[in-house]
Amino acid sequence: MEEKKINKDIEFTDIPEGTSTDIYANLKEKLETVEKFPGVYNFKFIITGGLDKIEELRKILPNDEFIEQPSKTGKYVSITVKKEMQNADEVIAVYKQAGNIKGIMIL
Repeated sequence: MEEKKINKDIEFTDIPEGTSTDIYANLKEKLETVEKFPGVYNFKFIITGGLDKIEELRKILPNDEFIEQPSKTGKYVSITVKKEMQNADEVIAVYKQAGNIKGIMIL
């Protein structure tokens, strides 16, 4: 049996710069179909590049609970933030702001 090689050097890339109307229109449609607003929305992020990036995210979501889970190797931190949102547009506004942080991946 042939042994499968696993690439352990996976790198996270930054979110592409700029805002594409199509991407956000598609996201809005999905959010309105799947989520119930107003309600609590779970934002999920992966951050590389240090604690200063987490602080940048805290400036966008200042009064919200951050659940941080560092990777085993310490190369990145997985973050979940639960926030009461009124509609899909509010969710998208947070994603647009977070997308300006270098070293963040939005899930």
